[in-house]
Amino acid sequence: MVESIAVLGAGIMGAGIARVLGRAGHDVRVFDVRADAAARAAESAGGSPCDSVEAAVDGATIVLEAAPERLELKRALLAEVEAANREAIIASNTSSIDVAALAAGMRDPSRLVIAHFFNPADTVPLVEVVPGPATPQATVDRMVALLAEAGKAPVALAEQVEGFIANRLQAALYREAMHLVERGVATPEQVDAVVTAGLGPRWALAGPFEVMDLGGLDVWTSVTDGIFPTLSGASAAPAMLRERAASGELGAKSGQGFFAHDADAPVRFAARLAALLEARVQLDATDPALEGRGSAGEGSPT
Repeated sequence: MVESIAVLGAGIMGAGIARVLGRAGHDVRVFDVRADAAARAAESAGGSPCDSVEAAVDGATIVLEAAPERLELKRALLAEVEAANREAIIASNTSSIDVAALAAGMRDPSRLVIAHFFNPADTVPLVEVVPGPATPQATVDRMVALLAEAGKAPVALAEQVEGFIANRLQAALYREAMHLVERGVATPEQVDAVVTAGLGPRWALAGPFEVMDLGGLDVWTSVTDGIFPTLSGASAAPAMLRERAASGELGAKSGQGFFAHDADAPVRFAARLAALLEARVQLDATDPALEGRGSAGEGSPT
């Protein structure tokens, strides 16, 4: 089924989302307060740029909101959408705002669902689909089907949880990584090497539960009993992160974070990631054990 989809926001994420949906054959319209950005994003998606929210959402069956991560900004945008279109599913790409907080400002909160893409949106398969307090299952199912047909790997959460799934998992690793550096156990370079040369390759093929199965649950019972009590229990951003952010060392976007970055660093990373994911697809196709195994794209609650 061809959907009429409005993408609101033509930044890095919005442009990537537009390309995903345009390549899947949907009618995509893009709005951004920066007309040039909307034009570029629409062109890359084979869609049409619009000069207002109203024009973008007029007649749309699905609206994807990809505005900056500010609650009041998103609420104002959702109000504009509701005033101009009373039927479309409204999907927010928020990665950190509670879905209930977004829905609280809506006339009809049952229309809202989270569709959290990952950067680069047209490369990383995962999209987390999160219902709001009033979102019917049929809306979740429709978003999961749309995303799966577009080649993504949607994971439908049964309910809202802070950070959803992926960012909670990342945050746990980041907290311990910075703890090890602050204790003087290792440098940032060494911690990254442990992940890219050890954990990362395994995690590209198997998630934590399969890795535990392969290693032996008796072994992991012993490992977790020993390690869990020693892990960082920090409940706020550590000093090494907070101080860099405060001084303007923001990472690739500023040219300096934990490491120095040139302007092409994000592009090179995206290309390497695409090659890695393609290699994984080819490997999965050769493993008969994966046939019939439930996939994230089937929309089962996680």
